[in-house]
Amino acid sequence: MDTDVDTVLFLPGLGAGADPWEAQLSALPAGLTGLAPDIPGLDQAATPGRFTFAGATRSLRDLLDEHGVERAHVCGLSLGAMTATQLALDFPERVASLVLSGSQVRPPPALMLIQRAIVRMLPESTAAGMAMTKAQWLGALEVIADVNFRDGLASIQAPTLVLCGSRDLANIAPARELAATIPNAELRMIPRAGHPWNQQFPELFSRTIADFYAGL
Repeated sequence: MDTDVDTVLFLPGLGAGADPWEAQLSALPAGLTGLAPDIPGLDQAATPGRFTFAGATRSLRDLLDEHGVERAHVCGLSLGAMTATQLALDFPERVASLVLSGSQVRPPPALMLIQRAIVRMLPESTAAGMAMTKAQWLGALEVIADVNFRDGLASIQAPTLVLCGSRDLANIAPARELAATIPNAELRMIPRAGHPWNQQFPELFSRTIADFYAGL
């Protein structure tokens, strides 16, 4: 493990709810401490619909500054993994390593259209139960739909672990692309796991990232 880096920045998926990284924070190896903020722009205090990847990464850089963290290991799931990727592109000097679970490279347009159509039909209470507003949810999906990381992935130099559950079908092909394109990346498929498998199999997720950090 890189002993000069002692912080893991955990970034959650869209609407992950309260404390999605609780198990991983409590299981970090000795010498590592964790930060687990909301994705900037998607907490209840934020302006609805104003999430952007660029804005989120600037806010995360500022958060690291506030905590006196020069470089961090960054672990994200779903939207959190996409935000982690953007952080490595925007501020590579702040990212010591990446764990990207259930991430995307260029989200399928048809899938994004279907997701937004479904969300538009849901009541506001559904979004509130995910600790966001419906406008924030739709705004985030619109931003995600426009993402295309393909041109930047080969420039990422941080050691990267790409993870995907074997039952997370929409993200298997992107996981393979991430692992094939990021120069210092490895791919692990997790049997029987779905999308938010950090909560489905918390001990396995914690062991998997601990082994990765131990090998750096």
